Amino acid sequence: MTGPGGRDDPTSSWQPPWEPPALDYPPDSPPGYPPGYPPGYGGPAYPPMPAPYGAPPGGYGPPSYPGGYYPGYPGPDYLGGYGAPQSETNTMAVVSLVSSLVGVLCCVGSIVGIVLGVIALNEIKRTRQDGYGLAIAGIVVGIATMVVYFVIIMFSAR
Repeated sequence: MTGPGGRDDPTSSWQPPWEPPALDYPPDSPPGYPPGYPPGYGGPAYPPMPAPYGAPPGGYGPPSYPGGYYPGYPGPDYLGGYGAPQSETNTMAVVSLVSSLVGVLCCVGSIVGIVLGVIALNEIKRTRQDGYGLAIAGIVVGIATMVVYFVIIMFSAR
């Protein structure tokens, strides 16, 4: 078919039976929609949210029970409010830190701070109270002051 009058002959008047479709698929926006926004444009500003709905008309709503939300259970006033219960700081941990700081002035406070810090750690593990960091700080400060006192005693004994 490459001879005179064939498809490859440039002098031939042969044309393909149809034209292929344009390659602009998919369209930028579906038909019937406004054109897309130009690049860099933030889009439309949406109106603010409507106010929350009030009570339904006619007084319908969840039933209210005297003394609480469900019969037989106390309301939030009796339970002390919702949320996690407030945990107390362990008093022994606070005393441990204070006595360790007093141990800077006298050696006995350091010993008391270390002992109370260990006791406070055991109580905190058992009761799940706050004050773990205070107990550790009391032990560390007590040991540090004890080390300083021993170094002072070693060099003064010379």
